Amino acid sequence: MNIVVTDRAQLRAVQTGVEIAAALRKLFPADWKVDSYSRLLANAAALERLKRGDTPEEIARSWQSKLDEFRRARARALIYR
Repeated sequence: MNIVVTDRAQLRAVQTGVEIAAALRKLFPADWKVDSYSRLLANAAALERLKRGDTPEEIARSWQSKLDEFRRARARALIYR
């Protein structure tokens, strides 16, 4: 597989990775090496959801509140807006 990014400002890398992981799980369940994703994903809850077979949309929704919280905290700390 080869992915060419033409606009990195629009790339949602984590969401893209989750989409790819979910597709690999679906297409190649016997060969899917789920445990190696833990170092890439670095989120135990998201990894468990991936193992369970949750959709990428469900996984993204599960971290949305924490992401919103981070963005609010980040906005207060930004020097340039």
